[in-house]
Amino acid sequence: MSLSRAIAAALDARPESGALPIAVAVEEGPHRLTLQLTASSPLGVEFDALEFLAQDRPEWSLDDLKGWGDRLAGRLTYLMEPLVILEADPIAGEVALRSRTPTPRQGQRSYYEVRLSRGGHLRLGRVAYDEAARVRRPVPCQLTREALERLVDDLAASVVA
Repeated sequence: MSLSRAIAAALDARPESGALPIAVAVEEGPHRLTLQLTASSPLGVEFDALEFLAQDRPEWSLDDLKGWGDRLAGRLTYLMEPLVILEADPIAGEVALRSRTPTPRQGQRSYYEVRLSRGGHLRLGRVAYDEAARVRRPVPCQLTREALERLVDDLAASVVA
């Protein structure tokens, strides 16, 4: 079973009236995915964060993380905004990707933020920047179930060059 089928099965198995928020986790081979689910329907999901772990190597070099980030930016073109590598921190062993062009709405700019770390960990979330208050805060990500399944497959496929 693929990771996308595993997450689809986990979401299908959840009772419609089940308590939210809830962490939904699945594992397939060396990959583990956890969604911090805040809403779910047959059509889509809303989540605070998506965490993906590639457990097939003990540590990633900064160059490996940059390569992973480049592959992600090339694959995840169907999200609301294309991603680009924003920074690579050799001391922390992290690479950060963000939306190239944030979406402006009602005095805020919203964007995706992806952080990759040397342990093979990826965290995807969405952030809103309030221009008047000059404050950034996390906001839920909303995806159709189809887009989520595609995203999950693309995360797994992006691990290998």
